[in-house]
Amino acid sequence: MAEPKLQPLKQWYCDTCGKIIQKPDQGYLEWRDKEVGSGDNRRRVMYGFRIVHHALYSPYKESRDGCYYSNAERGGDLDLPFFLGTQGLIEAANWIDLGSAWDSVYRGPEVEDLREWAVIFRRLHLPYYEEARPYLEQAKSGVEFGDNNEVSFYLPETLKEIIKFYTEEQ
Repeated sequence: MAEPKLQPLKQWYCDTCGKIIQKPDQGYLEWRDKEVGSGDNRRRVMYGFRIVHHALYSPYKESRDGCYYSNAERGGDLDLPFFLGTQGLIEAANWIDLGSAWDSVYRGPEVEDLREWAVIFRRLHLPYYEEARPYLEQAKSGVEFGDNNEVSFYLPETLKEIIKFYTEEQ
């Protein structure tokens, strides 16, 4: 069986060019944002999360803004290492709720779509998720992995088996 080719939680596929981001410091997490609500409930929410090459490492660095959204589209971005490990977990949780100890009035999550947030969270924090991602729909509906539940399906051992199964099949 083929072994995974990405180093879990250290390498990702760029959402623009599809090439591997070799190290965390060669990547960026970027997003779009917009204003929602009205009056006192007016706030900004993030959407369109993408993991992309830092401009210096982008295969497109000579021909355009690298792999980034254009400046007009981008709402925010930070170096990928900022979103990893404990600091990354805190940042991701804060996008959903700052917690009553910090902010006594909850106005809702800072992300537009919690499912989209969950995907980017898993890409950054679940070993083997990034590489297994292209095969997950097929694995869920197939007989080989269809008997997993909503927790076991995302366990690193299962994700690694999904990678092995579907990369060997190709």
